[in-house]
Amino acid sequence: MFFKQSHRSRIFARSVAAVFLLSFSSSYAHAGEAQILWDKFGIPHIYGPDLLSVVRGLGYAEMENHAETILLNVAAARGRSAEYFGPGTNNANITNDIAVRTEGIPGLALTWLLTGGAEQANILQAFTDGANEYATRHSNTINSLFQQVLPLVPTDITGGIINTVHFHFMPNQDNLPVLIEAWQNGGLAAANLVACSLTPGCSTNAAVAQNNHPGGSNGWAIAPGRSASGNAILMGNPHVPWGNNVPIPPVNGLGLYQWMEANLVIGDPQNPTLNASGVALAGAPFLGIAYSDKLGWTHTNNTIQNTNLYEITLNSDGFTYNFGGYPLPLVPRTDTIKIRQPDGTLASQTITILASIHGPIVAKRVDAQKTTKMLALRVAGLGQPGMIKQYWDMIQANNLDEFIAANSALQMPFFNVIYADRDGHTLYSFGGLQPVRPNGDWGKYSGILDGSDPSLLWTSTFGWWELPYAIDPDLVANSNNPPWTSTYPQTIAANNFPPYVAPQFMDLRAQHGASLLLSIPSLTVADILAFKESTHMLLADRVLDDLIKAALDSSNPTALAAAKVLSAWKANGSNSDQASAGAVLFETWWSLIYDELEANPALPHDNTINFYSPHPLFTTGWSPSEPRTTPSGLANAQTWVPDLITAANLVAGTACAKPPCPLNIAWGDVHKIILADHSQDYQTIKLEPPAPQSGADDPFGPLRVVYRFQPDPTELSFFAYSGDGYVQIVEFTKEGAKAQALLGYGNASRPGSPHITDQLSFFEAKTLRPGTVYRTPAEVMSNPPYSSEVVY
Repeated sequence: MFFKQSHRSRIFARSVAAVFLLSFSSSYAHAGEAQILWDKFGIPHIYGPDLLSVVRGLGYAEMENHAETILLNVAAARGRSAEYFGPGTNNANITNDIAVRTEGIPGLALTWLLTGGAEQANILQAFTDGANEYATRHSNTINSLFQQVLPLVPTDITGGIINTVHFHFMPNQDNLPVLIEAWQNGGLAAANLVACSLTPGCSTNAAVAQNNHPGGSNGWAIAPGRSASGNAILMGNPHVPWGNNVPIPPVNGLGLYQWMEANLVIGDPQNPTLNASGVALAGAPFLGIAYSDKLGWTHTNNTIQNTNLYEITLNSDGFTYNFGGYPLPLVPRTDTIKIRQPDGTLASQTITILASIHGPIVAKRVDAQKTTKMLALRVAGLGQPGMIKQYWDMIQANNLDEFIAANSALQMPFFNVIYADRDGHTLYSFGGLQPVRPNGDWGKYSGILDGSDPSLLWTSTFGWWELPYAIDPDLVANSNNPPWTSTYPQTIAANNFPPYVAPQFMDLRAQHGASLLLSIPSLTVADILAFKESTHMLLADRVLDDLIKAALDSSNPTALAAAKVLSAWKANGSNSDQASAGAVLFETWWSLIYDELEANPALPHDNTINFYSPHPLFTTGWSPSEPRTTPSGLANAQTWVPDLITAANLVAGTACAKPPCPLNIAWGDVHKIILADHSQDYQTIKLEPPAPQSGADDPFGPLRVVYRFQPDPTELSFFAYSGDGYVQIVEFTKEGAKAQALLGYGNASRPGSPHITDQLSFFEAKTLRPGTVYRTPAEVMSNPPYSSEVVY
């Protein structure tokens, strides 16, 4: 057997291919032994005789590629970041630890371990055993700063899932941080105006806000009747932050979203009982988006609304609040967090934690009348402890019926499910835990609720078969749009469900994807890849003609010059490719409109597709009868010409190193990808050379979505940090899964790893890794370099 000496010095074993393959041809000598074959991209192919041996290997492999990221996440979920790493920038670690203790994550983690069943407990133990085995073997590669977090225990894994899913993913997608900020600054009315402005169909006089959650996704399933090969095809493309591989300090928590690609094989590798591939979040003992030879699925964020804030008012006694006309006491408890000081000593801070009948108190304010108000947080799914087992049941399913049986456990509280399989079936499910509410539409529950009204306190959720779903549609095309426009033909009718289940809208990215898929009667894998990689800014199709005409009518020389650039860009496809000339000007103009709308809600603005961001008023708003061609036209286009002039001046003055800059500056000259390597202690960041980027932010409607941040607000210079990261396109042939994939920001985050940047060139080229995904030992070893090791 061959072992790696460290994560940066692998034994490349071309000459032992025959010996390695021979070892796979015989039965395993030791129960629980896993063999890991690392391919050239740092993707582990883990082989074991049973599930637990493979899980142990997965824990080992995740530490091999992401030890520091995992240990940072574990420290956060324990509520001990400040104890290990100090207060953090702007006391971020202290803030985290108080939040985690307030939310009760350590206690929930233990409850999940004790109530999730023996099978899941065994999986957790195997995973942490593998992770700790890596840490023991390769302790010299882990800085002492992180060594103090070791060893890992099963509650670290359950706690990490709860922290990531229930207290980051879910509250962020429901805009709770934005609502809390608005509430603290202006009270209930101000917060609910913000919520209204992010609710399609809400009154146009609402305060205009942006959904700042940098996540989304594309998920497509193509039935055999729409596939050129006659096989079902699945495309998965989650849009989440790029983990610690971007040059933003780890205290921002981006490491919670770090994907790692893996291949998990149970049984004889030449004839396995399971051959599964996909991605796991670093620190998770299962594949979250995955496929086997028999079936596969992907997820997209859905519009399910299952976290809520409740405002309660303290009575004059200072410790009770009214609920249903009766006073109820707040339930107090205390906890202590520790904070590492510069000299290494620990200071203690005692915190008082309060809870109402709704959940923990997460915010407090005193209004102008000196009345104390508080916000309580309610989160679905905290009592569903079996997520890990559910996902292993999903990947081990043999067919659609078995998959539904596994998925219908609803241990994952949100996500659309998009599915395809070898038998030719497709599936769309509006998955998760949808609260049963008494009445009202989606907008009624999008803001802060009255904590004194018992009717608003949901206590039960829908079953799987009560949620929107479609079995065997010709096409599933979801890009975070509601279920009503996610399948073709459209078989899920909104009027068959309570209005609070989902709003009515179809954003531009969703329109873009569905329109492309419907444009060809018979789709190939190449078609699907080309469509997924589209950088076309669909927004331009809807507003550019009116803007250009208004600019030409203005006779302003700067506006005329800008109109000429935009006209040429439109003629070339209105794309945001690296070389696209004019896209920067269009983006800058639209960003200025954002700022104006947020600063002045009285300006006419759209309220039909405003779920993600504000838009100016369209001539024709979005209509459910024309879901893929509306909204259209820019109402009062002349109003926005001054912004075009300002945008042109900004581009000319700040978009290049030596102004004046050309108005048709290339997109890739302004938008860059800079991946990050870290020092051993993760305290400093080494920047990789910048690469030109293609793809734009979500509001512009591209399918290749790249979220960007602006490090210097005085310059038009942007760096990618989230969006189009992992892609899988899987064709389910009768012989098994034939897949292509890419994890553009790399499969590792360890200091010095070569697997941070080794997939970036394919991402830049808008393609996937060459050939198909390696799914047998022979495929890995015929594409060297590779290495191998054993996990006992």
